[in-house]
Amino acid sequence: MNTRFLRNIGLVLTIVLVAGCANSPFYHRQVMAGQVVQASIEGPVIVCIGEPGGAEVGQVLSAYRVEFRKDVVEEGESYWARKWVGKVRINGIIDEHFATAGVVEGHVLKNDIVALER
Repeated sequence: MNTRFLRNIGLVLTIVLVAGCANSPFYHRQVMAGQVVQASIEGPVIVCIGEPGGAEVGQVLSAYRVEFRKDVVEEGESYWARKWVGKVRINGIIDEHFATAGVVEGHVLKNDIVALER
């Protein structure tokens, strides 16, 4: 079997597993934690905090965007790079998995990743 076929099988299995456990605690802690699930110009940013106690009101989180880059590596290879895009501040906790936040700096979009500043 060629590697492309095996890679496609792996991708399909991953999608099936992730879709099947989207509401499980594991999914929120390990897969979605830190993901911006909603962002608009006028409304709040909604982030997945991963688990109870995963965020506190007032915390500032740095926001990153994952970008696909092909221009800096050899032909046929590629990689993902994290690019800093701004900061958000947690305004409120919605439930054990989600929180609202406001953009403090930059431009944050849906599917960006947020992480607590160190």
